[in-house]
Amino acid sequence: MATLNLCGRMATLLTLVALVAPGASGEIPAVPGGNGKAEASAAPAAMPAPAELRLEIRRKLEDATALRDRLASEDNAPEFTPEDKALARRQADLLVYIYQVELETLSEQEAASRARDEAKAKEAAWSGFDQPPPYSVLMLDDLQDALDAARTKIAAFESAQVQLQRDAVRFETDARQEKAAVRLAAEAVEKAKTPEDAAKAKSNQALAQLRQRVTDNRLAWSGLELILAKTRLETSRSEAALLHRQIAKARDHGSFTPQDLEGILDGLRQSQQPLEQEQQSILSDHERWSRERDAAARALQQAKADAATPAPETDAISARLRAADAWLQTLRFRSYAVNTIGAIGRYLSDLWKQRYLLVTSSDPETRRQALDLIGQSIERLQPVLAYLDGESELAYAEERGQAARLDKLQRSTDQIRGYEQSAADAYRARLEAVQKLRLFVDRTERTLQRWRDEHKVQLSALGFEQRLGEFVAAVTAIAKALWQFELFAVDDSIEIEGKAVAVSRSVTFGKSVGAVLLFLLGYWLSGVFTGRIRRTLISHFGIDPPQANLFRRWLRAAFTLVVLLVVLDFMSIPLTAFAFLGGALAIGVGFGTQTLLKNFISGALILFERKIKVGDIVEVDGIVGTVTDVDVRSSTVRGFDGVETMIPNSTFLENKVTNWTYTTPKLRRSVKIGVAYGSPSHRVSDILLECAGRHGLILDDPAPFVWFEDFGENSLVFGLYYWLEMHPSMSAYQIASDLRFMIEKRFAEDGITLAFPQRDVHLDSVRPLQIEMVPPRT
Repeated sequence: MATLNLCGRMATLLTLVALVAPGASGEIPAVPGGNGKAEASAAPAAMPAPAELRLEIRRKLEDATALRDRLASEDNAPEFTPEDKALARRQADLLVYIYQVELETLSEQEAASRARDEAKAKEAAWSGFDQPPPYSVLMLDDLQDALDAARTKIAAFESAQVQLQRDAVRFETDARQEKAAVRLAAEAVEKAKTPEDAAKAKSNQALAQLRQRVTDNRLAWSGLELILAKTRLETSRSEAALLHRQIAKARDHGSFTPQDLEGILDGLRQSQQPLEQEQQSILSDHERWSRERDAAARALQQAKADAATPAPETDAISARLRAADAWLQTLRFRSYAVNTIGAIGRYLSDLWKQRYLLVTSSDPETRRQALDLIGQSIERLQPVLAYLDGESELAYAEERGQAARLDKLQRSTDQIRGYEQSAADAYRARLEAVQKLRLFVDRTERTLQRWRDEHKVQLSALGFEQRLGEFVAAVTAIAKALWQFELFAVDDSIEIEGKAVAVSRSVTFGKSVGAVLLFLLGYWLSGVFTGRIRRTLISHFGIDPPQANLFRRWLRAAFTLVVLLVVLDFMSIPLTAFAFLGGALAIGVGFGTQTLLKNFISGALILFERKIKVGDIVEVDGIVGTVTDVDVRSSTVRGFDGVETMIPNSTFLENKVTNWTYTTPKLRRSVKIGVAYGSPSHRVSDILLECAGRHGLILDDPAPFVWFEDFGENSLVFGLYYWLEMHPSMSAYQIASDLRFMIEKRFAEDGITLAFPQRDVHLDSVRPLQIEMVPPRT
């Protein structure tokens, strides 16, 4: 209130100054006696004792009052011309007001000095509360409210002090200008030549001297106000310092009992009853104004339909409709405000319970949850405050607009002005409701923030183990929030009583991680299980290791698919969760996996038909070799030169494939031999059969045989045919090479000549042959 009184006096004084001195300076403010800069020192000059100063001001007030009375008489004050007399009267009125506020300021300064001394003495003397600890949390809240009020006053006095310094600079500038004006007026008196000019110059001089008195006293008054603001600032700071000590004491020995909590909750419950009564009153008024609006709307419609209706009557009906609309709008917001206050009050009951846990619980997780709920409540209130700020500006604009409308209706009928005044009252009531709700929400939000700050102060006083527990609780909370973070949601349907019901399922980060971990576990278990099956097939059923490996691989792929489906079902992740791959992405994935799926299905068919098995010797796409592996996508064929080639499984189905060992591993091979004409053919056949019989890898059953195949151009062609039992380690090329070495050796022993190309040369004897003698070489 002291700050408001100070600012009110300042505003009144500045208004009077503007009226009597419209050309007053508006320079950048500084302090009295300073250098004209805003940051200069604000310390006023030394002043006499308050009692002496009060006597001096009262004497000056009596002189100023006498001057004002003298100026009010037509026959007195001959030193002023008639034109300057009115100006001097206004200056005298202002001078009287300044002296009066100076006396008021002196009285307030004396009271403020006593309050300051008492506050400092109380701060210095306080050593503890009268009652022994523990101290109720309600007492701590009262101290916190008092500290908030002290901080508000400190901010207000600091702001007032800055404003006073700025005004003092302006007053000081005005004082310098008025002194210069007095000097100029004195020079004008000296230069006057005629009696008329002298009288006018003397009047101007007296008026300038009166203005100088006003500016000098304004400057003196600003110094008093600045001292008063400083004194009150010191008082508030002393009060705040004492409250800080008391709060620290109460917090160190504070308690929050169940009785305290029950009393708070009971007070919150009782506060709901007046709100319910107010809501009933609002509903009743809303119904009444709704009927009024409907009646005004019908009347306005009839008036517009009737051309004979006078314009003032139509304007009155329109004003009546606007008033009803304004009150309905106001009542709707008041209903919202009452509901909001009631909802916040009911929610405060839960928040007080959370604060009770925050203060009394020893479990870090419980305190963390309570703190999170309080923090969430603060975040929820902040958008409400932003909304109410906008509503406050809108309500103020509507009230200002309606006030401007009223000012323009000076000549309107009383009925129209009555309706417009009712609308203005509605807008004013709406502004008051907005401000009331905003004050309540702001106070609630600041209270919750204070609770949260108190908890931080309590944490700073905890030991290492307790801090560690709080840290673990905080990390656990972050981990839980991350675990429950929703990546996306999918639509699913479930059947309830024979009807399909659409539901939405969320896919969280925790579900995804859990699904991956379970899938990896299932994949590992499938590897262990199929590995045991492989060993069983080899040891008990005699299946070849390559075949057992192939069976294990395909069995594991099937188990992996089953594990994937089981994991998705266990984690409640529907297959429709992957429907987001639809559209263009699904088409792209389909084309990309077309070849993979084709080879996968081909591999499954190869495995099922068993026409090509591991260990078979095949010829496909110009490659001859042994099948060493049949995988999901491709099969591996090792050529006789040791080079392994991976062939897509679809190639075995789409192309012509020769399986040399499809039904039996026995394979017939041949070696072609050409001997010279004249060689004994039967002896050649015997030698060939002898060489085949001597080779240990050629089968006796079926027995090898020799065919006399052809009379060639240069040789007699024989073919040696023999059978081999093929296996991956056998090389048919090596056996054929061995046979050729053996045959060449036996033919050389028996004098059988291997044929070589022969040609007949014919000479043309038509012309004679040319004979030339060549000397012998020496």
